[in-house]
Amino acid sequence: MEVATFLRQRLLRGDWPQLLPSEMQLAQELQVGRNTVRAALAVLEDEGLLRSAVGRRREVIADPKTRQRRPGKALVLLLPAPWQSLPPASLLWMDALRTRLQTDGWQVTFAVEPKAFRRTPAAPLEALVARHPSAVWLLYRSTAPMQRWFQKQQLRTVIAGSCHTGVTLPQVDTDYRATSRHAASRLLGLGHLHLAVLTPAAPFAGDDESLRGFREGAAGATVQLITVKDTKASVIHALRNLLAAPHRPTAIYSLEARQTATALSYLAQQGIAVPSQMALLSRDHDPLLEHLVPEPARYERQPDAFAKKLAHLVTALGAGLPLKPSQHLIMPTFVRGETLGPPPVLKKNR
Repeated sequence: MEVATFLRQRLLRGDWPQLLPSEMQLAQELQVGRNTVRAALAVLEDEGLLRSAVGRRREVIADPKTRQRRPGKALVLLLPAPWQSLPPASLLWMDALRTRLQTDGWQVTFAVEPKAFRRTPAAPLEALVARHPSAVWLLYRSTAPMQRWFQKQQLRTVIAGSCHTGVTLPQVDTDYRATSRHAASRLLGLGHLHLAVLTPAAPFAGDDESLRGFREGAAGATVQLITVKDTKASVIHALRNLLAAPHRPTAIYSLEARQTATALSYLAQQGIAVPSQMALLSRDHDPLLEHLVPEPARYERQPDAFAKKLAHLVTALGAGLPLKPSQHLIMPTFVRGETLGPPPVLKKNR
């Protein structure tokens, strides 16, 4: 049984010195059913590695003399939701990273802990770290309180994304500021002087950098920020108000691929042709965008390059190198697509 083998290895190397996590926690961490975990634990109890008691977590009773020395090659990727619900573009670099590290002998664990992404994450993070005492941590879509907690604890941590203000942990991210500056410059070059930006209601640090870069590139133009929640209904509501305004924009810059897809389909539903009546540009890429008509203009991050940078930092921390602030920014590839064009007024003047 693969689950029993995996748990046995972790027991023997001392990941859980005294008590095992609950069945539910193990099932979430391993992304398997609770019955599967229970069956694996029963095997380990028969082997004399665990002891169970009613109303208590299982006790680790393996002979310490038989335990292996803890390796330094253990990575925990902390996620806010199960990997099945993550954007496909993120899954691509995660898979590339896991392949790279596992080839080098690393054990990669996906830890789903939504409570760690709340305003006060200390308690769930303390419990999580206790279950993985020897791990290097990789934070994805991390909040400011979470980043500050890991920095204060001086844990070996890498940010897959941008650091929030005051955080100096090693990070790998898209150069969102340069990307958005380039996006604004392209739109201005086409003659657009009234621009709208669809930005998430709960922005990440990279979103803040995107807005700074876009304003820099759009100097001389009117920039309207439209805050939307992570739902189709919120994007539609925002676009409806935008289109009803007396002086509506002639180009929309969307920070997320899902919002781009919703915007493109809603504009078509309203009879607004893209790009002849409204230009549309997406900061983020998603494989789905390649199948839309017209195909959105966008910026595509190369997952292998992103994974390579992350693997370098993770490996360095695993080797015991000192934790140093470092910022690794990657410029994505611009994909022209079919949703960019000059504003309607310019076309009429031709």
